Amino acid sequence: MTSRADTPSAADLRSFASALRDSGFAGDILTDEASRLALATDNSVYQVVPAMVLAPRDGEDLTRLVTVAAREEFAAIRLAARGGGTGTNGQSLTDGVVVDTSRYMNHILEIDPEARTVRVEPGVVLGQLNAALAAHDLFFPPLISTATRATLGGMVSTDACGKGSRVYGRTGDYVESMRLLLVDGRHIESRRITAEELTGKSDDPAVLLARELKALVAPVRQEIEAVFPKISRSLTGYNLRDAFPADGSVDLNRLVAGAEGTLAFIQDITLRVTERPTHKRLVVIRYANFDAALADARNLLGFDPTAIETLDQRVYELARQDPSWVHTRHAMESPQSPGRALVVNFVEFAGRDEAEVEAKTMRLVEALARRDDHLGYHVSLQEHEQAALWAVRTRSVGLLGRVAGRRKPVPFVEDTVVPPEHLADYIREFRAVLDRHGVSYGMFGHVDVGCLHVRPALDMKDPADREKLRAITEEVVALVKRYGGLLWGEHGKGYRGEFARDFFGDRLYPVLAGIKRVFDPRNRLNPGKIVTPDPEGRGVIPIDGVPFRGELDSRIPAADQERWAKALECNGNGVCFDWSAATPICPSYKVTRDRVHSPKGRADLLRAWLRLSGEPAEGDAAVHEAFTQQVYDALHGCLGCKACASQCPVHVDIPTLRARFLERYHESRPRPLRDRLIGRLETLLPLMARQPRLINRLMRMAPVRALVRRSAGLVDFPALDERPFGRRLRPSSPAEIVAASRRSGGRTVALLPDAFTGHFEADVLIAGYELLRALGYDVHVLPYLPSGKAEHVRGYLARFRRTGERLLTEFGAVFEAGVPVVGVEPSVVLCLRQEYQQEIGRAAPVQLIQEWLAEQALDRIAVRATSIDAAAPASYRLIPHCTEKTALPAAGKLWQQIFAAAGLKLGEVAAGCCGMSGTYGHEVEHQKESRRLYEMSWQQPVREHGEQLLATGFSCRCQVARMEGVQLLHPLEVLSAVLPKQGMDGQENPQSVQ
Repeated sequence: MTSRADTPSAADLRSFASALRDSGFAGDILTDEASRLALATDNSVYQVVPAMVLAPRDGEDLTRLVTVAAREEFAAIRLAARGGGTGTNGQSLTDGVVVDTSRYMNHILEIDPEARTVRVEPGVVLGQLNAALAAHDLFFPPLISTATRATLGGMVSTDACGKGSRVYGRTGDYVESMRLLLVDGRHIESRRITAEELTGKSDDPAVLLARELKALVAPVRQEIEAVFPKISRSLTGYNLRDAFPADGSVDLNRLVAGAEGTLAFIQDITLRVTERPTHKRLVVIRYANFDAALADARNLLGFDPTAIETLDQRVYELARQDPSWVHTRHAMESPQSPGRALVVNFVEFAGRDEAEVEAKTMRLVEALARRDDHLGYHVSLQEHEQAALWAVRTRSVGLLGRVAGRRKPVPFVEDTVVPPEHLADYIREFRAVLDRHGVSYGMFGHVDVGCLHVRPALDMKDPADREKLRAITEEVVALVKRYGGLLWGEHGKGYRGEFARDFFGDRLYPVLAGIKRVFDPRNRLNPGKIVTPDPEGRGVIPIDGVPFRGELDSRIPAADQERWAKALECNGNGVCFDWSAATPICPSYKVTRDRVHSPKGRADLLRAWLRLSGEPAEGDAAVHEAFTQQVYDALHGCLGCKACASQCPVHVDIPTLRARFLERYHESRPRPLRDRLIGRLETLLPLMARQPRLINRLMRMAPVRALVRRSAGLVDFPALDERPFGRRLRPSSPAEIVAASRRSGGRTVALLPDAFTGHFEADVLIAGYELLRALGYDVHVLPYLPSGKAEHVRGYLARFRRTGERLLTEFGAVFEAGVPVVGVEPSVVLCLRQEYQQEIGRAAPVQLIQEWLAEQALDRIAVRATSIDAAAPASYRLIPHCTEKTALPAAGKLWQQIFAAAGLKLGEVAAGCCGMSGTYGHEVEHQKESRRLYEMSWQQPVREHGEQLLATGFSCRCQVARMEGVQLLHPLEVLSAVLPKQGMDGQENPQSVQ
């Protein structure tokens, strides 16, 4: 048996890599520090750095990998398959070789709608599969909260389940067959082997394997029935009851499901799928406390819902602080107690028979109307509203990671399960355990099946808190056993295998070890998890037997822990691995599928860099410098869209962390010319705008373009507006604006010009100015001042603070007088609000123009809309700027309200990043990624909607013009064009230069 001491040497790893290349292995072979660190963590408290990362291209590549690894000379090489990396207990972490199936092996190989089966590679994401199945009115039922990034291979490996499992069951219930690769290089077609096949003469490798396994298990068949709890969340790892049923068959699928990669590699999976429910109702019931919600769960089961999920007060309060609350507040809050932290049960009814779904819903609603043991309820009928409400539940893990203070809720007793009828009593005692240890916690989960997710808050940088992890776990093990439940009811064991004997018992535990010996006699596949080949359990890694991430983070200097807190707070929830091109987070990951180029990967690297910076080892200066360059390269791939700053549940803000890194990085390294140019861009543009025709003529000349490309690494610089805003609008001084405000009786509005629309697309600013004038406002244009946006992006933070202080000072009188200040470019306005607050400690009180219009001017717009030309287009589509729609989720809806007031229709298109994002799309080294991002997300809607498609971001419009030769309009340009130009007083606008 391979022991922990048999760690392969660096020479062994080099030889293994060389043999892989010689075999024709076409995937990635990665040994750099950055790639290994990005896969050293998951959603658990652990950090285990692998020795190597392999990413096979396809099934043939995986076969080559396993065939080479099976050679005797590589017997010390340990391997662990990895999918989405969302494990909560280190399920796929290893100090050996990680086999990452998510990067390339993510293809849906076959969909058979008639047979209702699909065949997929293990790296296919659940959400990706269900999106493809939707076209056939089918879906894969196990619905888990990490559906945007969890892979099917990972779901099989943990036998995953989630919402609605009382009705839909677990992943293993849907596995038809799998093609497996055993560690000795054999291929196995995993399936259910009948009793007749087992007693026959078949030499099928799967049958031979099943015979050997059945001989192990047959003597303990009665013990299995006695030990396995009678609950829907079965005892997995290994699932003896379902793999060896009473009919004498052997179901290899049920054995591999939940085995966490300790038995075999999965090459592809054939799954059964089912018809999608076409009708859904969601009832949100509010309670004063958690006990009341849990007690009611048993009553609610009597109405036969598809699912019942709950959130406690802690999660509810955190949800109220999330930007998405605007979409769910009406359903979640009690009208009688607005602002009060409540507990909610989500009760869903789903099916294909609308009358049946409606009848079940009405039975519950009528019962609730007769009761007074709750604080009201909301019935959700619309799909988009239901999605927003369920998103609160799916974001619970991330929301808990956002709690203030050094202690953060962490997973280690997160997925216990007991019979539902005992849940309320069990949770009462569970809470008492946590209270005795003096820790706070959040609870949420599946009350219909008795599985609540509990995350006690610990400071894993504190040795005393790290010790609590074992103490609490041992108490919970005893408690959950007493209630007839399991320590792992949903997420698998991971590093909790030491407790397997507590639940399987002394007779069954050696059988588990025997199964491991049959598949993996040398303990090479994900070693130390679940069991080892040793019947006494030697070699199983205990819960505190590998490094804790917090313990490593404690070595970071205290000042850096504070300034770089968001990097440390990344809990590995993996929202940034979202597969869909239609969502904003994270474009650099979507286009590369490289975990290094994700917010989580970058946070992992920054933490390691901060540790090295805090205690550099003697003689390792070259190693430290090489790693620092890897961190630089990872951050250089960030588009700076800031989707992570709001869509990440714990708000890991990589653009801000990048700015701070660049500031420190360049303290001892020279700045490239590109940085110096971009950092001064907001100052240079007004100078260039004095001779826009000359500048444009120069930039069209091939030698000049070649020089800029060679010296600054920039291409496709947009043409300056030959009539910039400064020639068309006369600015007013702050004193003039304040005086005008006093005279106008509240009708004064100040328009903030920005460098980008003002000097490249002045028509957008003019449109905003003329629209406000047309609505009867006294509009004044503030003097142009740099915002510092470009300085922040490039890490010139000292200069950024000076720029910001200047703007806040010079416009201070306007701000203090309460004059509304509006801007049109989302990236600049949000910089004034967010980055100013972070770096200066004061936000500029500037609104995006649609925020102000929706709040103040809808009635005026409706009045002016009566004279709109009937021949004008009446329907448009909108793609908001990524930073805008993630920081302000209601941004698109505000534009829809404004257009509706004007009698126009505006639909919002779901799209991710266009691939430009400031200067990213102009940088030579990012041209391929920029174009690919555009093709992934924007190309189709631009070609479908043409001139009816609107975009709020300057860089988005710039990218479309570059890729398609189409100039998209800003919503302001449409509104300004269709509304009459004169003000409400009938006077023509005297300040706009035509």
